[in-house]
Amino acid sequence: MGSFRRVLVGVCAVVVAGGLFGIPTGNASAAATQPCNAAGYKLSLQSLTGPPRADLIIRITAKKAGCELPTTLTAVQVTLLPYKKLRTQKLIRSNVPAPGGTATVSIGRVPRLRLVRAVISFGTQVALTAQTKTLLRPDLVTTDVGLVATVTVSAVDGVPLATKQLKVGPRRRFVLQLPVTLTQLGTTQLTVTVTPATPIETTLKNNTRGFAVETVEFRVQESATLAQTFAGYGGQFNHHVYAAISRAAGVTDDNAKDMEQKMRELHPQFSRIFFNNTAFTDPDRMQSFIRTAQLAQSTGTTINVTWQGGTLSVDNGTIPKLAAALIDLVHNRGITNLRWLTLQNEPNRTRITMAQYEAQYRALDPYIQSIRGQVKYMGGDLVRGPDVGPPNQQAWFQYMATKMSDILDAYSIHVFWDYFDTQKLVDRLTEVRAIVDALPQAGRKPLYVAEYGVRGLRTFNGAPAGDPGVWEDGTPMARTNINAFQHAWFDVLAAELGYVGTSKWDSYFGKYDNGTQAYYMIGSPTDGWPLYPIYNSVRLLTSTVGAGWRTVNVASVPNTSRLLAAYAGKTGQHTVVGLDTAGAQLNTVSPTAMSYTIGGLPPSKSFQLTLWNAAGDGLLGAPTPAATDAAGVVTISVPQHAVFALSG
Repeated sequence: MGSFRRVLVGVCAVVVAGGLFGIPTGNASAAATQPCNAAGYKLSLQSLTGPPRADLIIRITAKKAGCELPTTLTAVQVTLLPYKKLRTQKLIRSNVPAPGGTATVSIGRVPRLRLVRAVISFGTQVALTAQTKTLLRPDLVTTDVGLVATVTVSAVDGVPLATKQLKVGPRRRFVLQLPVTLTQLGTTQLTVTVTPATPIETTLKNNTRGFAVETVEFRVQESATLAQTFAGYGGQFNHHVYAAISRAAGVTDDNAKDMEQKMRELHPQFSRIFFNNTAFTDPDRMQSFIRTAQLAQSTGTTINVTWQGGTLSVDNGTIPKLAAALIDLVHNRGITNLRWLTLQNEPNRTRITMAQYEAQYRALDPYIQSIRGQVKYMGGDLVRGPDVGPPNQQAWFQYMATKMSDILDAYSIHVFWDYFDTQKLVDRLTEVRAIVDALPQAGRKPLYVAEYGVRGLRTFNGAPAGDPGVWEDGTPMARTNINAFQHAWFDVLAAELGYVGTSKWDSYFGKYDNGTQAYYMIGSPTDGWPLYPIYNSVRLLTSTVGAGWRTVNVASVPNTSRLLAAYAGKTGQHTVVGLDTAGAQLNTVSPTAMSYTIGGLPPSKSFQLTLWNAAGDGLLGAPTPAATDAAGVVTISVPQHAVFALSG
């Protein structure tokens, strides 16, 4: 018999009509691709034999989001292991083309079932090893004059859904992906048929294959990691809450216990505390800072301390004093959760230059070496730009990436938007993600949000409405369901874009200065430290998503207002959080219920479905049971004004 050819037919049922999503064919990533080490890749081998020789098919896939696939394999070292009376044989090939990470190497005559081992090298530091058993070549075969064939995907009733004609040249193989439009959720039986023209192949018996496609609207792609170690959600801890400035507004040691307990029950995961230079000369403010750090420590949150602003130098003594305060926290106050230090708050809207900014980090570093094993540097705290003038955040990121990548371990931004301008929250998160992804590889760092919040109308009925303002009916913005819902939208989108953590501005009542910034989740002690809706929406996240988990991609149907984020725990936990962004302006109950059909989850697994604001009251509901089917698919219904967490 002459030379053999084959067509491998794969069907990608990507559903675009009827709001359905079929079998995804690739992983999505929030970051641009870059070379990774061996841990970022998976090697798969397939040894197929048939007259006159065997081929070793090599497939490199990315295990981590952002890992660039090789286009050339530097070296392919193949070992044919002993089989019956055959001795070990070794083959070496160099500079093997591998478009898309896939290559084929001829390995000579190899009998069926013989084991083949290969070591594949590419890039500057990647070597992968795998082993496979030799199998018979699949059977759509022709002589060496080539083949013309028609591939058809049909529904169970025989109606063609997609058709494509192929011309397969001698010694060629194809993987064909056919888009198929399905209009109903659930399991759909499909049939793939390969019809040869001339010349006729050896056998037609295996030219038809049936299989089932599970159509869903959203598919969790657990292999597509966005953030390897998710820090979580939290909020700003007001460092003056125990100081005289807040005591004058109603805070006492006795009533603060109520607030402290509520913060512990919130279980924040990533939080921030200001350090203000007034603490150097005011013992009352220093003790308040220390007690605030101890409160944060008691909640279990990871802590970022941020130098709030002002001159920071060795010459004026502020650097040694700041270092001493930080070292005291770690060595004497039991603050083991202090993990991050940021210098300057929103420096790109001040007069400080980028060179001066860098100099402050480098000047401080020698003074805190005793805690540098615990504390890392976060840089940025950037807004889009100064109050007057064009945006400058890109220039600051570029500077930090090229001049400070050796000392900074992460970047942070601040985002605030008006409740009637939610496009800004989307734009800020996506534009910064794109800026960081475009930085030089060595300068790309994990992204955090160190402040974010919703603003309302600044005046109401002709009178000033304070900060952050009020909703359209005069309700303080922080007390509305809209405020909480939009924060949840921000948090879900941040996770889906690969941000590592968010800290809300801010957590509880307290006085930063003589003004009032009422963005908090827990209200004034004169009102009994009330819990606002935002407290409960954040609690939904911190109770269902674990710090240290991975965030993974969720593929979704296009042009939907529904948004999902997925998280995978270290011991098999899974959480999906979602909402319909069309509910962002709903402060009351909506009669509209949104359906979510989610795939890619473990099959036949029990989950708990928890809703925030199901009754329009801004509260967390009791968890209800849910379960995936045998295909790992679950369908849930959620009010449009609510946010859900599916966890298990």
